[in-house]
Amino acid sequence: MPRTLRATAALLVVCLVALVVGASTAIGGGSGYIHYQSNGRNYIPDLPGGGQYVSMGDSYAASGSLSKRYALDFCSRNSDDLGHVLAQRLQPNTFTDRACSGASLDDLTQLSWKPQSSPQIYGVGPFTRLVTVIAGANSLGFGGVITRCFTDPGVRTEAACREEVERNLPGTQGWNFVRAQYAATIDAIRKAGAPDMRLLMVGYLPLFPAEGEVDPACLAAAEIPQWSVPLWRTWYDALQRMVKEVAADRGAIYIDPPVDHPACSPDPYVALRGATIKGEGPDSFGLHPTVLGQRALGNLIEDRLRGLARPA
Repeated sequence: MPRTLRATAALLVVCLVALVVGASTAIGGGSGYIHYQSNGRNYIPDLPGGGQYVSMGDSYAASGSLSKRYALDFCSRNSDDLGHVLAQRLQPNTFTDRACSGASLDDLTQLSWKPQSSPQIYGVGPFTRLVTVIAGANSLGFGGVITRCFTDPGVRTEAACREEVERNLPGTQGWNFVRAQYAATIDAIRKAGAPDMRLLMVGYLPLFPAEGEVDPACLAAAEIPQWSVPLWRTWYDALQRMVKEVAADRGAIYIDPPVDHPACSPDPYVALRGATIKGEGPDSFGLHPTVLGQRALGNLIEDRLRGLARPA
């Protein structure tokens, strides 16, 4: 055999061995989404051999430590976001991270301008046995609430914040529309996956405790006014109610997020940063989950799955 052919054959053998033996091999999908294939070991009986796990949602699913953000990723995904944390614990046969920062419910089922995520449901197929979804906030006005309640001194007033919050409260046309859209989205995801697929709808980690005063020094450091806290709680409660109701109506598993580590606690699961969101710490984006928060959610989901019976 000529020397060049022997060298080529040896290189192919090395590549094949690396693919078979490697615990986690990155595979580039045609649309640029993040896809991983493991060695096929499954540590939890609720995810049968050959099962695929797909993470879907917005920035609360895609956030992690800034040092592990993927380069040139329009979705700002991180290798320690919720999907990756959970995949490490569950060891599915394959894992696809479809979560994308800024995603609305439209982006889960429809084409968007972000080519690496368009649409997220394309990651779900007949071998998908587990899907986690953190979504709904952007469709319910998260961006407007953040701008008028927290981040833009030019438009941030109590009256403007209250108007934005009350625009999408339960019973309003906006809230009812988003709830109906969410239900239809969950139906589409379930239809696309395996018959025994586990579909988990995960609640949002809270910025503030449900009641009581928030540390004034903490708010001042982030340049967030005290009056915005109760208004945020009102909007957050409306969001959580919607996620819970849709999960109950559509037979999805609801994961209630931990509430004992809000943004101003010693070990926060969500970071505030600065009012203009220019300040980003090493372990999180401003107003988004920290690495500790994603790990805590991963623990909750793993524990919940361990308590479930094996699919029929």
